[in-house]
This record gives sequence, C-alpha cells and structure tokens, in this order.
Amino acid sequence: MSRKLAISCVEVKESSDARLAWVEATYNDSFPESERRDFSLVRRLLEEQPAFKLYLALVNEEQYVGFITFWHFGLFVYVEHFAIDSSVRNGGLGSLVMKEQLSLINVPVVLEVELPDEELNRRRIGFYERLGFVLDDHPYRQPPYRPGEEWLDMRLMTCGKLGMEPSFEEIKKVIYKEVYNVN
Repeated sequence: MSRKLAISCVEVKESSDARLAWVEATYNDSFPESERRDFSLVRRLLEEQPAFKLYLALVNEEQYVGFITFWHFGLFVYVEHFAIDSSVRNGGLGSLVMKEQLSLINVPVVLEVELPDEELNRRRIGFYERLGFVLDDHPYRQPPYRPGEEWLDMRLMTCGKLGMEPSFEEIKKVIYKEVYNVN
C-alpha cells in the first residue's frame, strides 16, 4: 500500500548546514552557469542577507527532493531559484512543493522565466500558470550573475494581488538592486 506523500519546506539558516551539499548538487545540475551565482555566494547570502531565504523541500519530513531560494522584500517575495532534484523530477513533486511553499508566504510572489519561444520554456510557464502565476508582458532582462556576461531576455510571472502595470518598474528596480547589485 502506498503511503501518502507529506511535503514540507524547511528553512536552512546556517551556511554550515550539511544539507546544503544536496542543494548545491541540485542547483548546479538544474541551472546553467549564466543563471546562477557560485554556490559559495549562496552560503554567504544565508549569513549576511536577512531577506534571502533558502528552503529544503522534503517528502515525509526526511527525503530531500529539492529546494527554493527567495528574497522577502516585505510587499512581495522574489523567487530566485526553484528546482526538484533530477532523481525525482517529472513525478508531480514540483507542483506539490511549490504549493506548500506558496502556502507559507503571505504576500505576492514574483519570479523570472525564459521567453516563451521554445517548447521547454512554454511548458515551464504552463507549470507556473497551473499554480496561479500570471505571465507579465513587460520586457525584462535578467542582469548577469558574473561580470562580463550577457543580460538575458526573460519575463516576470506573478502570483497574488500585485498590479504589475503600476508597479513593474519599482519591482524591477528592487530585484536589480537587491538581488543582482545593479542600480
């Protein structure tokens, strides 16, 4: 008889937490270098940036299945990275984990997605739309994580009551300044 999956999202607060080795492996496996910072900087953010949060995604309180990192800016949360470990992908865990994380956040949520110009990108956008996110039409460019790299054409998606029409520029300004150190 199969056991019902209990999904939990557990905050990691210490850069020395041994479970970060799991996160680092998933992080490096899931995102191209141009879409992530060096993981040593993720560890540093845990210590130095109170707005930066990292949560482990666990099944039945013990099995690691992925992670989410985000920045809590008061009026909204910006999800920087979300990934399910490759060993358990495509089984529906991603939506269960994101639903659980969203239930813990009481403000609107913003995240970046690739342009809907390729099938995989459209599928990813559809995944977030099924969770209640809305694709924003404003042109948006993700600043580079490393000096000398290119800016990436992306779009923002939002979940919750956050009027992008009046607030897009302010949201972009906060993300650029706080996440990417770009004024």
